[in-house]
Amino acid sequence: MFLPIVTLQPAESGSRMRIQFNATKVPSGATHFLLYARLENGEETEKFSLSLIDKGVPNSKPQGIFFEQTGKEGNRVHGEIRISPAWDEREVTHYAVYWGEGPETVLRTQPSVMVIGKKTWLGSLVAQLKAPWKENTLTEEINLLMPPEASHLIAFSRNTEGQMNEGVSVELEGTEKKGISMSRKMLLHKKSAPSGMISGNVTLVRDKEETDTGHYLFFWGKNKKTRLENLPPLAQFEVNKIRDGLNVKEIQVSTMTVMDQKLQVSPEEDADRKLKFEFPKKTFIPAGATYILAFVQQKFWFQENAERRLKGPIAAVSIEDPDGSRNKEKKKSKIKEGLKNFSITQFKSKSVLSQEKKENPESIFQGEITKGTKIRKGPDWRISENRGLGLGLSFSGLNGIATFYDYNLDDNQQLHYSLELTGPQVGSTFKALRLTEESTNMHSIAMSGSGNSLEINRTLLSATYRWFVDDSTIWGITEGLYYGAGVGLGYATLKYQGRDSTTSSSVSDETETFNSNATEYFHSANGLGLFAMLDAGWQGLENYYFQVSLQPSFYFYYDDNFVESSIPVNPNQRTTVVDRWSKAKDLTRLLLGFGVFF
Repeated sequence: MFLPIVTLQPAESGSRMRIQFNATKVPSGATHFLLYARLENGEETEKFSLSLIDKGVPNSKPQGIFFEQTGKEGNRVHGEIRISPAWDEREVTHYAVYWGEGPETVLRTQPSVMVIGKKTWLGSLVAQLKAPWKENTLTEEINLLMPPEASHLIAFSRNTEGQMNEGVSVELEGTEKKGISMSRKMLLHKKSAPSGMISGNVTLVRDKEETDTGHYLFFWGKNKKTRLENLPPLAQFEVNKIRDGLNVKEIQVSTMTVMDQKLQVSPEEDADRKLKFEFPKKTFIPAGATYILAFVQQKFWFQENAERRLKGPIAAVSIEDPDGSRNKEKKKSKIKEGLKNFSITQFKSKSVLSQEKKENPESIFQGEITKGTKIRKGPDWRISENRGLGLGLSFSGLNGIATFYDYNLDDNQQLHYSLELTGPQVGSTFKALRLTEESTNMHSIAMSGSGNSLEINRTLLSATYRWFVDDSTIWGITEGLYYGAGVGLGYATLKYQGRDSTTSSSVSDETETFNSNATEYFHSANGLGLFAMLDAGWQGLENYYFQVSLQPSFYFYYDDNFVESSIPVNPNQRTTVVDRWSKAKDLTRLLLGFGVFF
């Protein structure tokens, strides 16, 4: 039961009221703010609710948890825990694993089994390189004492702000237990009470085959199987049987509050099989409570509180529908709806289908797997694998090799960083790939036997902002289409070495004379500039991917110290060098890349 956060006095219509929070603790399990109007007679009516969302904790749980038990000695288990990372790990820093007494209930009295950090940048890259052949999981060996109540391992995502409420679980080997059936009957008799409050009594009817002793507790429940956490029991009943000479008597101790206990002693055959609790006046129904649940507790006499020994629920009753009439009406309506759509043809087809399934059970299993597998689209993959690293070939005025890094800001926006290199080593790579053309081959200059040479190196560093085409307008392979724009820095160097020779001859009488003069030329230059670019192309979706991009680009600022007159005119050296240098300033290129998302 919680008191109101604040009580506001009535105000004029249209006015606004503001509630300021200052490091206010949020009650465990709270999911909404509720606004009630209180009338003069004390009756309260809910007027409005507002969802309470913690934006700090992760919003993506692990995809799965697996446990391979390798040994067991008494209560000590040995094995390997494997966690499939959350689909969206951007807000996740760690994963925490706990013992569970069910697939959704953590053993609060036990510390965490382990806390493991998500993979580092390099670790994620290595894992994705192996992804086609090896499952991407986080692995940890354990050698721990398993609590007797533990039946599951439950994994949660967490970060510095907190831990996600929803997790994934795996049942431990050899802990399959027959659930405590709700064989007991629970009755709720309600009396009129203001909204948000309850008045009346709740009763648990015990079986005749009860054991000699028993400890029963009533709790508020958020559903038919789960009790509200961090709330004390509504009531406790301890039943013991003792022998008084030849007679067997039953002792019932009812605990409503610490100061309110009742003792009842009666012969076994006259003992009341009903455990009854009367709600105190002005009992508030906690937020989220929809049921009242009954549990049994097995503990030793010296244990004040053994919450981990709770078993159940053994009985439950709905607060809003104590007699189950609403549920019965729903079932009747479903039956009527089914009868309306019923036909012998459908019945026969289903019979044939069921017979086929009996004959080929493997097809059933495969069908269930196919049905449960979600088809992921491009935006989903850009959230899960939000980084990419790759290598590609760049075709432009000067062909080059590019390395690139992609970072997805969200499901349809991406930052693309690229480093492109052009030079002699790149030229040899293009020759090996048989992609050489005049932009990387000096022809007469490079091949000249006179020792003429020209070397041009270019480095381009760029950043591009990309938008992917909305998935509602595309389908299939076209999910990877994008467009964008960006800026970059370009730097180029030129080294030229050449010779210009002149030859003259003269004939005097019977003597012929030849004269040859050679002039050596050396020239080096560099250029630096800033350029703008457009970007359009297609990119793969998952793991290993291809990328095709057309990038029209131009310098909006450029400066170099190239001097054309430093190059001799003959034989065509100046024309060739000027042409190659101008191509170094032509930045429009086509990028063919291959990379891996991680």
